[in-house]
Amino acid sequence: MDKTNKNWLAQSGQDITDADMVDAGLPLEMMYSDGLNRSMLDLVHAENVAGYIARGMTESAAKFKADERRGIALRAARANGLKL
Repeated sequence: MDKTNKNWLAQSGQDITDADMVDAGLPLEMMYSDGLNRSMLDLVHAENVAGYIARGMTESAAKFKADERRGIALRAARANGLKL
């Protein structure tokens, strides 16, 4: 197994490992996986939706706002040459 960190923070030169991403809530099997960043986006999206609902947004409004935030993250990653 290739033990190269795949997370965007590591790709951008920061000292964050894929194990740190697992500690943040990703399943262990995602570590060093090409799907790690997509899984992290999905995890953060779900947390954002829950947080927006907890603050009083409707579910549809919360999903819309979380979708916007995910889109911003994806565009920024692509603009910086990071691999999904």
